[in-house]
Amino acid sequence: MQLSDLSNYLAGKFSLEKPRYVLDDHVVCQTYDFVSDISSPFDSESEWFRVGLAGNSLENGVKENRKFRYVIFSPAQNRKFSDAIILLHGLNERRWDKYLPWAYQLVLDTQKPVILFPFAYHINRSPQTWCCPRLMNQFAVLRRTTVPSVENSTFVNVAISMRMDSFPELFIVSGLQTYFDLVKLSSAIRAGQCEPFETGCKIDFFAYSIGVLLAEMFLISNPLQLFSDSKAFFFCGGATFDQINGCTRSIMDSKAFVHLRNHVLSPQTTVPENEMKIPERQTHLLASAWKAFLAMSGLKAHAQDRENALSKLINRVKTIGLKNDFVIPAHAIKETLGRVFNNRRFDVDVLDFPYKYSHETPFPVTNQHVNENVNQAFTQVFQKASLFFLSR
Repeated sequence: MQLSDLSNYLAGKFSLEKPRYVLDDHVVCQTYDFVSDISSPFDSESEWFRVGLAGNSLENGVKENRKFRYVIFSPAQNRKFSDAIILLHGLNERRWDKYLPWAYQLVLDTQKPVILFPFAYHINRSPQTWCCPRLMNQFAVLRRTTVPSVENSTFVNVAISMRMDSFPELFIVSGLQTYFDLVKLSSAIRAGQCEPFETGCKIDFFAYSIGVLLAEMFLISNPLQLFSDSKAFFFCGGATFDQINGCTRSIMDSKAFVHLRNHVLSPQTTVPENEMKIPERQTHLLASAWKAFLAMSGLKAHAQDRENALSKLINRVKTIGLKNDFVIPAHAIKETLGRVFNNRRFDVDVLDFPYKYSHETPFPVTNQHVNENVNQAFTQVFQKASLFFLSR
């Protein structure tokens, strides 16, 4: 089946409301409720959240972010599994559609369940209004009017841009909330408390874009020893944060990204312990998570920590970058991971597909003229990923 056909088929079948349903003879989909234990002062109403526009206001998304559903694609076999793959998505994603074929193909090729877990304030952890072109375009017009010099402001990125511009701390707080949420889920999986997994189930990561930063934090900090033997496949990611350009029409506008970048890379930025409410049983994990984040930030003060951490991960990571990726450039990935650590190098491939692609859309499915090439590129990437997960 062509990727375009598979994408349309899965999008038509996919539902977050059904607890279990069959996608086809090979893969089933299960969805589960999840409640986040993490909160922050940003969860309450503020003057910014009450900004009005023609009778509308930008919802804060707290309700959706706290209680939501996550997804597991599994082989259509009535048994428990000893391996799982968590798929970590990119920044400012509002739908699962792009990732459904990714998860489906990984299940087919590895015969391991794949977990689709949304980041804080992303996909189904964000208000549906943030996906409404008509409403969001009103905010985009207002933003371009009030900030005339802004570039790449669109209805797609205006919700995250307004949030990051007003409170850049949200990037770190939301990332750490996702970190602790996945520690909670992974703990349940390893303890045999989450179907369809056996006790002691090993957890690997397929990480894309900014999701790579989160995967690196897990591998480096290894909270509760959950990921001691985990492997991670990085796609379009792996560079330190200082080498990322998130200013695009689908991710973030120019003013917001500059503000965010300055905040993250400021030597004065400290662990947001006062901005987060973490269950007492997990507070001891915050320091190591923060240290791992700083290691991958690109700040010179933490360069040695980064080298020490990366030198221990070489055999557990494989990376693919794309030549024409301008958000997380392949040369930046190679600069971060391509150096020699203890006489060894990371496995980093740089690919270039014979069609027009981007970081956000590596496999475009709407142009019928390039379908065959897109299908071949998709197969190439996911065969590499699957062989990596199957090798021990």
